[in-house]
Amino acid sequence: MTLELQNLIDAAQKLSPPEQLSLIGEISKFLPRSYQQMQPRGDFWYPKTLKQHVQAQGASPVKDIASLQVDFWPEEETADDIIEYLYQQRQDDLLRL
Repeated sequence: MTLELQNLIDAAQKLSPPEQLSLIGEISKFLPRSYQQMQPRGDFWYPKTLKQHVQAQGASPVKDIASLQVDFWPEEETADDIIEYLYQQRQDDLLRL
């Protein structure tokens, strides 16, 4: 933090609450313009749109539900086994808290 910024913060703390709110309102008016003038510094300030994410990943709509089927799950395990396993894991996690 720069000394100038610290001085501004100190001065703002001395203002009354209505004056502090007014200051925040004034800063929020010019802040968007300031960010528009900045060079992009990564995805945090300039997030991708959903369409850009889809294009980057090469995703496409599912046309056949059977294409989502997988064969790595053991046939002898039932849905009840999965539910019991998840329940036990959650109980174990609660005990760790």
